[in-house]
Amino acid sequence: MSSPKNLEYKKTSFVNKANSAFIEEMYVKFINKDPSLSESWIEYFSSVDEDMKILVDEINGPSWKPFSKKINIEDVEKTAKENEKNKENSSKFNFQVIANSNKNSISAVALIRAYRLRGHLLSKLDPLELMKSEYLDELHPEYYGFKKEDYDKEIFLNGIINKKSANIREILKFLKKTYCGPIGYEYMHISNPTERMWFRDRVEKDENALKFTKNGKQAILNKLIQAEGFEKFLNTKYVGTKRFGLDGGESLIPALEQIIKIGGQSKIKEVKIGMSHRGRLNVLANVLQKSYKRIFNEFAGEMDGSEDGAGDVKYHLGASSDREFDGNPVHVSLTDNPSHLEAVNPVVLGQTRAKQFFHQDKQRNKVIPILIHGDAAFAGQGIVAECFAMSGLPGHNTGGTIHIIVNNQIGFTTSPRFARSSPYPSDVGKMVDAPIIHVNGDDPEAVVYATRIATEFRLKFNRDVVIDLICYRRFGHNEGDEPSFTQPLMYKKIRSHPSTIKIYGEKLVNEGLFTKQDLDQQIIDFKNLLDDQFKNAKDYKPKIRWFEGTWSRYKPERGKDKRGVTGSDLKILNNISDRIHVFPTDKNIHKTITKIMENSKFIDHH
Repeated sequence: MSSPKNLEYKKTSFVNKANSAFIEEMYVKFINKDPSLSESWIEYFSSVDEDMKILVDEINGPSWKPFSKKINIEDVEKTAKENEKNKENSSKFNFQVIANSNKNSISAVALIRAYRLRGHLLSKLDPLELMKSEYLDELHPEYYGFKKEDYDKEIFLNGIINKKSANIREILKFLKKTYCGPIGYEYMHISNPTERMWFRDRVEKDENALKFTKNGKQAILNKLIQAEGFEKFLNTKYVGTKRFGLDGGESLIPALEQIIKIGGQSKIKEVKIGMSHRGRLNVLANVLQKSYKRIFNEFAGEMDGSEDGAGDVKYHLGASSDREFDGNPVHVSLTDNPSHLEAVNPVVLGQTRAKQFFHQDKQRNKVIPILIHGDAAFAGQGIVAECFAMSGLPGHNTGGTIHIIVNNQIGFTTSPRFARSSPYPSDVGKMVDAPIIHVNGDDPEAVVYATRIATEFRLKFNRDVVIDLICYRRFGHNEGDEPSFTQPLMYKKIRSHPSTIKIYGEKLVNEGLFTKQDLDQQIIDFKNLLDDQFKNAKDYKPKIRWFEGTWSRYKPERGKDKRGVTGSDLKILNNISDRIHVFPTDKNIHKTITKIMENSKFIDHH
């Protein structure tokens, strides 16, 4: 190991007479703070202040040396101290700049995460504006140490929210547009990082996500005209008759159309739908394409249970049809069910599982289930949680269900705050890490977009996903109820609230896509269609619908029962029956089972 003196010598050995001219030149630059002097010389001259006199004497040489400017030791020491101080300050400054930059980046990331986690609480989700948003500290930059004067400072983000860098104003604009608009997302609870990151990237990747083409907007408009026009027509022709209308939740219809369309593009074969009675007639007519005249015929009381094989009320009946979008055929069926809320859920899931078996659908992407719920039932009916709990089991898994909550913000007559403890009815879906998308029902484009994301997630990850369609119920629990008796404030608001078609129609007119006359004419054309169907309903004769498609080979017998003739001899059947209940004695059977079988005389001792 070298001694301290040897190390010092090594450090300063180049300072000798042979190099004096060069060193002198460098040192003069150092004293004069010449910016051309390299960092290494500055560092060296600043570090040798303890032996500065020796160094100066070495450079100056004898008194007679012909050098016009001798170096003064006091000047050298002063310069060295100044440079050392400046160096220290410079280091501190650089460190501070770096530290502040890192702190701002970390704080900005924390702000972004807060919006991903809780931005939905500031979203504009309620058409009636009954839901009040709280002030949340963590959604404001000041919470993370940013002051107003910091809002325009560039912050390094390294690709977060698809930006290399941005200032606070730009970050807030992006976050509010993405997470605080007509759609609110809950996905940060998802434990699988791949699924969580996919969902994050999906909703953040496109700032223009809610922009639709003219054809897309026309398609949405058409379904809204059908949905609202159908309900208004029924309300006019059958005043006070129970129909459990979809009035106020019409955006459900374009949402279902979107699922079928996206599914068709992904080559699914079938969609199985289960729902309660609210909105069922509308879904039957405008999604399943059950003829309007047939529904009008049922309202007139012409439905004969002996002919139709049903005998149930019209808003409990199911149907099936073959739909086609962009050349992709999809078989769609709606399962019959009674009024027992959510009882149809396991039936639909079982049907889906069976259909997947027959389609040899091991990936579970050829047949997908859709369950449509009421908000109070989804939160309050235990069968919902039970189906979630079994959804991942090998013997029950269907590859994920698309759940749509038609959130009327009321359960029969009860306000949500008196019906559940959670802020949303959808919270039960979190038990299986299902992503939840809240969306304003009065923004049909947002509804369609939310549905698109939900469908893509289900098809990619084979997992449940929940759409919380926040809307309202324009009439009572049924059309014979007066809702103002129990909810006067809500229904005062509803009576003055414009319909979804009126809001969306005015939006398209303002955008210049249609004129007011064009819009009115489309509405009139559809009403004329319903009038024609209504006139023809009297002559409509229902046919048996239970034995179509897969069941077409079965022929039901009517009237007197007919006994079939078996193709096997009775002795053979009896022998089979006897043998399947007999245990062979050469097998090692559990003693308890053996005792039971002996008592039952099923053990073969021969």
